[in-house]
Amino acid sequence: MILLIAVGIFAWLAIQKFKYSPPEQRRKLIIQWVLIALALAAVLLAISGRLHWVGAAVAVVLPIVNRLWRMFGRHLPWIAPLIAKHAQAKAERDKAKQDPGGEQQSRSESASQNPREPQLTLEEARKVLSVSANASREEIIGAHRKLIQKFHPDRGGNDYLASRINAAKALLLKHLDN
Repeated sequence: MILLIAVGIFAWLAIQKFKYSPPEQRRKLIIQWVLIALALAAVLLAISGRLHWVGAAVAVVLPIVNRLWRMFGRHLPWIAPLIAKHAQAKAERDKAKQDPGGEQQSRSESASQNPREPQLTLEEARKVLSVSANASREEIIGAHRKLIQKFHPDRGGNDYLASRINAAKALLLKHLDN
């Protein structure tokens, strides 16, 4: 009887918290409450001596999940750009809802020219590569090579830093050619 009262209180608190939380936090709350409920269920099953079937179910499911992860994990490099593209489109739609004026249109037009390359000024590009205003082509390429070896994603860096370094090199070399 006490268990049913505790479950009822738990459910009521979860519903109240969910109702009065902002929409952005609702998914996080659902995940938290489900994990808490699973942990409580595991404790209750352990106390009552019925946890053995849960352990058997986990032992059966884990190898299947592992095999599926390995099978679909090979495809993640191809899936990741699709997910990123979808997330970018969603972010643009959200920004358009918040800012229906012309400022958003000019931003999206400049971003659509080259969406993966961050926009840099000449001064920022020189700072990124640590070169002077009158740097030669060889100095720019050497500075780029030195930095990209440090910050390449395969060597512990990340995509953002590598893209900034590459964008700085491209902008400075383009400026030299003009």
